[in-house]
Amino acid sequence: MYDVIIIGAGVAGCASARELSRYKVNACVLEREEDVCCGTSKANSAIVHAGYDAAEGSLMAKLNVEGNQMMPELSKELDFPFKQCGSFVVCLDEEALPDLQALYERGVKNGVRDLEVITDKARIHEMEPNLTDEAEGVLYAPTAGIVCPFNLNIALAENAYTNGIDFKFDTEVKNIRKTEGGWALETSQGLYETRYVVNAAGLYADVFHNMVSETKIHITPRRGDYCLLDKSAGNHVSRTIFALPGNTAKACWCPPRFTAI
Repeated sequence: MYDVIIIGAGVAGCASARELSRYKVNACVLEREEDVCCGTSKANSAIVHAGYDAAEGSLMAKLNVEGNQMMPELSKELDFPFKQCGSFVVCLDEEALPDLQALYERGVKNGVRDLEVITDKARIHEMEPNLTDEAEGVLYAPTAGIVCPFNLNIALAENAYTNGIDFKFDTEVKNIRKTEGGWALETSQGLYETRYVVNAAGLYADVFHNMVSETKIHITPRRGDYCLLDKSAGNHVSRTIFALPGNTAKACWCPPRFTAI
C-alpha cells in the first residue's frame, strides 16, 4: 500500500510529487498517457502570470503570487528555462483607464510586486516601440514571465523520480472506492491501494471528485486558439502583451517561447 497516490502527471501532479519526495513517504503517480505532460499542461500559454487578475483574497490569487515569486529560484534549481520578461495590459480607450487602475489596485492587494500604471505614451513606446499608437495606458507587471511548460513539467517529474517517487504510465484510473485503511483505485493496470489520494487530473479532476464526494462539481473547460508566428517576428515585442479584459478582449501576444529538447 502506498502512503499517497497522485492522479495525473501534469505540472500540478509532478509538482506535488516533487514536494512529497522531500519526506519519507511512499508515493506514486498514476498517469493514463505514455509520459508526463501529455494533457492540459502541454497546451498552456507558457505564461507565468504576475497575479493581478485573480479575485482579491482568493486561493488562486495567493498561489499565483507565491508561485510567481518561486519561479526564478526554481528554474535555477531544476535547470529549466525561465524568462522574467514582464507584461503589459494595454488600454486602448481613455474612458477605460479606471478599469486599468482597478486591475492595478487588485494586484497590489494580492501582493504583486512593483506593479505600475503607465500613461506616458513616450515611455510606453520607448519600452515597446511596436505597440499601437492607440494605447492610452498600460499596466506594467515586471514580475510576469514565460517558461517552457514541457521542460518545467519534465524537470519536476525527474526530480521527484530521482528522490524515490514511483511513476506508472499507461495506467488509467477507472474507479475510486473507500476502504478501511484508505482508498482503492481500480485502474487499467490493476488495483492500487493508498492511504491518501491527490487529485491532479486536470480537466478530469471533477470525475474523480464526484466518485467520492457527495458534493458534486463540474468543470467546464475553455478552449482558445494560438497563432504561431515565424521566428523572424520574435523580437516584435519584448514583453507579454494583453488587452485590457472586456467583452471582446481575449488575445495576448507573447515573446517567443522556449523550445523543448
